[in-house]
Amino acid sequence: MPSLRTSQRAAILAVLGLGATLWTGCSDHSITGPSARPQLNLQDLRAALAAQRRYTGDLMRLPGVVGTAVGLLPSGEAAVKVLVVDANVHGLPNMLDGVPVATQVTGMLMAFSDPTKRQRPAPMGFSVGHPAITAGSIGARVVDPSGNVYVLSNNHVLANSNDATIGDAALQPGPFDGGTNPADRIGTLFAFKPIDFSGGNNTFDAAIALSNRDSLDNATPADDGYGMPNSAIYGDADGDGVFDNEAALLGLNVKKYGRTTKLTHGQITGISATVDVCYEVFIFICVKSAHYVDQLIIEPGGFSGGGDSGSLIVTDDATANPVALLFAGSSSQTIANRIDLVLNYFGVRVDGAAPPPPPPPPTPVTDIAITSVAAPGAVTQGATVNVNVVVKNVGNQDVPDAFDVTLQDATDGGTIGTQTVSGLVAGASTTLTYSWSTGASSLGAHTLTASHNRRDDNAANDQASATVTVNSASIVIHIGDLDGTASRNGGTWSARVEITVHDADHNPLNGATVVGHWSIIGLNSDTCTTGELGGNGTCVMLFPSLKRSVTAVNLTVVSVTMAGRTYDRTLNHDPDGDSNGTTIKVIRP
Repeated sequence: MPSLRTSQRAAILAVLGLGATLWTGCSDHSITGPSARPQLNLQDLRAALAAQRRYTGDLMRLPGVVGTAVGLLPSGEAAVKVLVVDANVHGLPNMLDGVPVATQVTGMLMAFSDPTKRQRPAPMGFSVGHPAITAGSIGARVVDPSGNVYVLSNNHVLANSNDATIGDAALQPGPFDGGTNPADRIGTLFAFKPIDFSGGNNTFDAAIALSNRDSLDNATPADDGYGMPNSAIYGDADGDGVFDNEAALLGLNVKKYGRTTKLTHGQITGISATVDVCYEVFIFICVKSAHYVDQLIIEPGGFSGGGDSGSLIVTDDATANPVALLFAGSSSQTIANRIDLVLNYFGVRVDGAAPPPPPPPPTPVTDIAITSVAAPGAVTQGATVNVNVVVKNVGNQDVPDAFDVTLQDATDGGTIGTQTVSGLVAGASTTLTYSWSTGASSLGAHTLTASHNRRDDNAANDQASATVTVNSASIVIHIGDLDGTASRNGGTWSARVEITVHDADHNPLNGATVVGHWSIIGLNSDTCTTGELGGNGTCVMLFPSLKRSVTAVNLTVVSVTMAGRTYDRTLNHDPDGDSNGTTIKVIRP
């Protein structure tokens, strides 16, 4: 990775909302954004967020770098996005701590400040502004716990970037759109979050103006808007007013209604963004800027335009849950504040549609189920095997009392064992292991059935079964020995494994076909028949020409077949102890 020089000056990102005169592209049509959310790998996403936090300071010192964020590559892989003014920014790393870096040309981001007409009550998204600015957008009607009604928008729209005084007028439409008379007053500046222009971290650009319901509506226009937003913010299942998981915002489809571009659709393509935002430009040079952290990036570029500052961004679905407050952008991207931070700062909520009532509590169901009985498909008569029985509480009620689970051999009509479960909370499970001795078992298929004696609401899953075949010991075959050797062949080496098959009395057996699996792909032999090369119950599998970079290779016996015989892998063994009778490792010489 190229070194990042800390002496290089920070690049500057311009604020959205500086004024309508700085934005010349207007669009009244809806822009359709992507509809499919990408699949997120949370481990990769956490690594990308950590790398972004670690290197943002150094990256922002590079000339031409205007911001960073975490987003997704076309492949769906999480990456650190570096936002640059143009394609001439060089020397950026390709990777940061193993996380890919994607460069994105955004250009200079300008402050956005029509529905431009005067209307009462004024819909969300209509023109509004402090008397000393041009115009921005009404974000939403918000209310405090006492029921007071406020206009929500940006600081640079309602409070003139800190230069206003509490009590100043909020005009609708904004001055640029003709709002200059006392009759245009829609509210009075009540509070704003001061913007730190000294280099400290800012998290949002917002202000509220005291208004009333006769002057201010709580929905976007009926003809071309999306209607009323929800009063509940997105991703707040516990109702504490804060996003439960900011990572869940990545890839979220959103929409907004604003003064200039009206109804548009987009997708959140960056989270945890850090940007330097310009609030005052003199001859194309920024002379007043502020540093912002934890911002959201939205694409495509046409999602917003000059004059859309302050617009409320909501989920692009029927619920329209608030997500962010629009405040900055460029021709390719929009920058927005987290709405949870904004609302909590002012102690207000969006005065929108009430969230749907919680679903009624589920009908109480008590249901203990035998979910599985696991045993070998075949055993040799006389062997003792373990049978695992899984018991789960699949109902929605805890079962605190004890109950018994019994495993029976339905074929021979005997009980293998009974165990007691002390109780199970809803959703919990336990595994019981029973030891089954087959010395007196009949030959052939046996049905093993597990059942419990706890009365519940669903008898259909109170038992489950497995089938096990008991074979005569006289017909059983197994692996009796595995021997591996290695040899050099110039620049390569070879692995050789000799396999011995035994009958039930551990006598070498010719004519058995063995299938094996090597742990490395290559030209090798993986099938042999015992006795085919004159060996006494043995056959050989060979892996020639292994590269010197391969330090070891494993061979695993997959199957052994012979007419009239049954292979029992549980009997596999190796007298010299260099394997478990099933898998052997051959080490490079």
